[in-house]
Amino acid sequence: MANPKLYPWRRQVMRFGIWNVLYRFWIRMHVEGWENIPADGPVVMMGNHINAIDPVVMISFYPDRDIVPLAKIEAFDQPFIRYFVRHWGAIPVNRGEADLTALKTALEHLRAGQIVMLYAEGHRHKTGLQQGQEGSAYIALKTDATIVPVAIWGTQVFPFGWIKSVQRFHVYVRFGKPFRFKREGDKLPREHFRAMTDEAMYRIAGLLPPEWRGVYSDLSQATTEHLDLDVTWQPVAQRIPGRALDPLPGTSS
Repeated sequence: MANPKLYPWRRQVMRFGIWNVLYRFWIRMHVEGWENIPADGPVVMMGNHINAIDPVVMISFYPDRDIVPLAKIEAFDQPFIRYFVRHWGAIPVNRGEADLTALKTALEHLRAGQIVMLYAEGHRHKTGLQQGQEGSAYIALKTDATIVPVAIWGTQVFPFGWIKSVQRFHVYVRFGKPFRFKREGDKLPREHFRAMTDEAMYRIAGLLPPEWRGVYSDLSQATTEHLDLDVTWQPVAQRIPGRALDPLPGTSS
């Protein structure tokens, strides 16, 4: 495992490479909602997951703050990806089980005021959103973290779309308005975790084009009973490189 003291400069080098190699030759980025990223405090970035390239795209957006993604334990054994996740400082997680070590590490990062990237579905899905897992609600509640829903699409063609056309393909990222989960007192409302998770997933679905909303396609079923939408935040100061994405028909933030 890399020395944690080396993470800051290694992450700067990796971000430079992403913007000047990946985005220059492979991907044309479109971004909306940059102002919805808080400049400080614990933040859970909660999004959909389509392709293995998604975490690479997401971590490139934080010039003011580093994001720490959760990565499946298998990624630490794959030659190229292993180098990336180890030197970035990603949190290894065993999927399909209650990984208490990964949970503890994620909580430690959030309590230190960092950003943690969670994919609530638990797996990649190229056919649209699937039901979210309740662990994301637990992590956010346990740390009183601000949640930023984020949607990504267009990565489903990577890398074969580029190989076939030999030109950059378009990837779209939309950050939604921050919110928190409601809680009363010190006790975690475990009986409401399912409802909380689904309400958060609908916030992600509302940022996606209709064809990517999956099991959360019917936005009329979305509720906000367990969400605190009255959240104030100071946006990150540094502006993102590249062009912004105009809102697409049929989506909302």
